[in-house]
Amino acid sequence: MDTDTPAENQSSSFSSIGHKILESAVHILPEVTPPRQPPPLKKKLMWSGLILTIYIILGEITVYGVTQNVQDYFSFFQAVLASRTGTLITLGIGPVVTAGIFMQLFQGAEIFNFDLTSHRGRAQFQTAQKTLAFFLCFAEAAIYIGAGAFGNYGLGRDLFLIAQVGLGASLIVLMDEVVTKWGFGSGISLFIAGGVTRDILWKLFSPYSSPQYGNQMIGALTSFIQSLFRGNPIWLRAGLPDMIQVIFTIIVFLVVVYFETLWLEVPLSAGRFRGTRGGYPVKFIYASVIPVIFTMATFGTFGLVARIFSTRFGLHFLGVFNSNGMAVGGIMYYLTSPRDLFEVAVDPVRALIYLILVVVFCALFALLWTDIAGMNAKAIAQKIQQSGTQVAGFQRDIRVIESVLNQYIPQATVMGGITVGLLAAFANFTNALGTGTGILLAVSILYRMYLDLIKDPDLPMNVRKALLG
Repeated sequence: MDTDTPAENQSSSFSSIGHKILESAVHILPEVTPPRQPPPLKKKLMWSGLILTIYIILGEITVYGVTQNVQDYFSFFQAVLASRTGTLITLGIGPVVTAGIFMQLFQGAEIFNFDLTSHRGRAQFQTAQKTLAFFLCFAEAAIYIGAGAFGNYGLGRDLFLIAQVGLGASLIVLMDEVVTKWGFGSGISLFIAGGVTRDILWKLFSPYSSPQYGNQMIGALTSFIQSLFRGNPIWLRAGLPDMIQVIFTIIVFLVVVYFETLWLEVPLSAGRFRGTRGGYPVKFIYASVIPVIFTMATFGTFGLVARIFSTRFGLHFLGVFNSNGMAVGGIMYYLTSPRDLFEVAVDPVRALIYLILVVVFCALFALLWTDIAGMNAKAIAQKIQQSGTQVAGFQRDIRVIESVLNQYIPQATVMGGITVGLLAAFANFTNALGTGTGILLAVSILYRMYLDLIKDPDLPMNVRKALLG
């Protein structure tokens, strides 16, 4: 007897159609062929270096056909999105991250039901996410240009600009896939770390002068050394990087490294070998900095929509923007961080609301990410049982292992998400070089790359010893 309800049959039919569409998309979408076996470390580093070089070059190629002043709508989120306004990487990793957020929400709400425990289910999930990312490349480009970021032109030129920006974002999607399959780490992490590092080095050592600020050197360190030789050391400057920002940058760096080194170990033992023990490490920042990336990408996407409503339809409740494209009112005003401690003091209510929103979003995205990435207690318990180990002092039952892990992983996930949210917000308030959020992400990414590097079996022993100090 068939007990399925009409709604269930309709849902099953919809899911079946969706899977057939995804199977067709595999043959249409451009794809990076994965290696047959894990590439050696030297090849990983070569591919990562090559892709990073291409990314930097794309950031120097300006969009053709722009004759008016360009509005930097991602000025504050530029470090997080690894973008550079007016170039082929104007959107940066925005479409990739936004696609990941939507797919997490769809999977969590069971709008799509992919079996992430199977290889086929994971492949379908990745295909769906990639399809959505390509769509968002051109959708976000249309929103960005439609909001007047590059000026106001006719339909023909707007379409030409959308094609260029969308194509640049599509290249980012493919380059991320190359690094994930052939390189070291992920493309998203590589682009963020590379962009932030470039920004910090420029603001530290740039020898160029700024006519807007009395021909002072742009670089904080170069300008400070110059002022020392003149016998009048300058610690604080208006509008240009200074040594106070450098000090805050160092403080943020040390705090992030400290939290990255905090972890606890769930003791494990091998059931078949008495006395053999190990442990499963649970890091305090369990979900890494992924929640911050998702949070800032969400705020940035909301900002694009707010500008469309404001410039095209005259509706300002989502955001009011000044001539420089900065939010000065509406909801978007509270989704944008004060640029320094002075602005925090002038409008503490805005700073408090921004802080609360960042913390809440980071905690929620941390929980979502651990479920989707297979890092929750249930998924880890299955891996521990399959490895033939068990929690020391407990029965080798998956329910027992999951129960023990539930005492650590959910708490570490939420507390880690809250912590990275607090660090990101407070770092932004200090106006550290590369933006506080950018430093948080770059330091965390580079530290984890360092840990992965010293664990790589292809790393020569003398190099490993040198890195370990």
